[in-house]
Amino acid sequence: MQDSSEFQYIAIDQIFESTTNPRQTFDQKKLEELAESIGKHGLIQPIVVRPKDNRFEIVAGARRFRAGQIAEKFSLPAHIKELTDAQAMEWQLIELSIVGKSFHCLHTAWHVVYM
Repeated sequence: MQDSSEFQYIAIDQIFESTTNPRQTFDQKKLEELAESIGKHGLIQPIVVRPKDNRFEIVAGARRFRAGQIAEKFSLPAHIKELTDAQAMEWQLIELSIVGKSFHCLHTAWHVVYM
């Protein structure tokens, strides 16, 4: 499978969260607000996944994934990328630094140690 510059819809039961996601906590109220928005408008920005163990591991977009579950979506738009473990962890840190406003320094340090 090659990298996808276009997104495709993937069944939500074929997607799983990465154990290396540096974001360890999620604000339930904000997830519910995002789920409400997804229910009304759909998911505007696709998640990023990589093939792993005959399914798809989330590289970027765990909040959108969780909100999609709350919104009871059957599938989510996703970009599929062929990434090594180190590349996936790097992408996760990049997304966290761009999107994350309240992440804990220890989570970031832990992530860097295991790259």
